[in-house]
Amino acid sequence: MTEKFEQSFDYFKKMSTLKKVLIVFVILLIFIIVVEQPGRDAKKRQSEKFFIPKFVIEDVTKVQMGHAAQEREVILEKGEGGWRVVNGHSFPADTQKVDDFLKAMYSLKEGSVVSNNPERTAIFSVDEKNGIHVQAWNHKERAIADFYAGETIPDGQYLRRADEDEVFQTIPSLTRFLTDSLDSWKDKTLLSVEEADVRRFSLKTPEEEIVLEKKDMVWHVIQPEDYEADGLAVRTLFDQFKQLRANAFAESTDASQADFSGPDYKLSVRMNDDALQLVLFKKAEEGDYYFAKNGDKDMVYTVDQPLVDGIFGLEFKAENPAQ
Repeated sequence: MTEKFEQSFDYFKKMSTLKKVLIVFVILLIFIIVVEQPGRDAKKRQSEKFFIPKFVIEDVTKVQMGHAAQEREVILEKGEGGWRVVNGHSFPADTQKVDDFLKAMYSLKEGSVVSNNPERTAIFSVDEKNGIHVQAWNHKERAIADFYAGETIPDGQYLRRADEDEVFQTIPSLTRFLTDSLDSWKDKTLLSVEEADVRRFSLKTPEEEIVLEKKDMVWHVIQPEDYEADGLAVRTLFDQFKQLRANAFAESTDASQADFSGPDYKLSVRMNDDALQLVLFKKAEEGDYYFAKNGDKDMVYTVDQPLVDGIFGLEFKAENPAQ
């Protein structure tokens, strides 16, 4: 056995480079065909009766949801900078929400057919007037999905493909996405940074400004005093910094009352590349919330008071500092 292997190896070494490359190529091709099985997922989805059998999440570049009777519409488009809500003015979309929606569309499965009579589609709210029209396209502007979503049922929903009469009971339900407001699709992130990318930050209140700086990978308070910061307090803060999100967009009338020239709280984050990120907070005259905005940008958000108080109320001096 060993002798045959050595003979085969010697023969391989004597081959030309081109033959060696061809052999390796053929082996890789066989591996892909046998192990990876191109098209296996599409065939599997077809056999398992997925509602959109050829739906590939990564291929989707545009989604449109519209309700004719309610005159409600949401249009999402994916570009180089990610997903955006493009109704009227273009605005960054809530990436997690879009991902969850596409995964829900991908997982839609056909149940039983409850009707194939075109005159009965209104009963299930999957007609053009009462249904929510959902469409998705790829980068070549080819339709990936085109259907009407109707009434919600236990664990699912009635759906009808736009060019067919059959009404299906499908799972899961898309209602929680399809009935959301336009603003709910817009990104409400005030700050999103990782600790490793930050070298300094400050928390300014009407009473004082606390400044922290990273020295030899350890955070220190450098203002108003100089001491090593409590590690738990810093970790708690950066847990918020990873995804500091607002609750909602402020109503225009309310937002006009927020004077950010004199904010109640100011969060400043200096990145390793010297970029500066600012988040300003102004207490609402009525209600347990703050108005918030990113630096000099115009968009005004609302944030619950406990979140803001929790950030600016952190104590960075350890109770029992090391001697």
